[in-house]
Amino acid sequence: MEALADTLGSFAGTMFRLSAIAFLLVNGAAAAAFMLTRNRHLVNRWTSRLFALDLLLLGAGVGVPAVASAMRLVMSAVSSSRALPVKIVE
Repeated sequence: MEALADTLGSFAGTMFRLSAIAFLLVNGAAAAAFMLTRNRHLVNRWTSRLFALDLLLLGAGVGVPAVASAMRLVMSAVSSSRALPVKIVE
């Protein structure tokens, strides 16, 4: 059970890191494109799509670690509540 909990913890950290990197790359590229072209039509057309992508990345970056932490908590509660077998010697 501990190996699975460690795997969940590393997966959560990796997902947060990847989401943060993707957030920075996407928004940096968008800001560069908007500043270089100075095209207001481009801003109006892509802002809603970028906002949706930002929400998706935020959900993945915060949601996956939250769910993984909850799963680790449940696993630790279940594994500690398991009764040990009692041997009766006659």
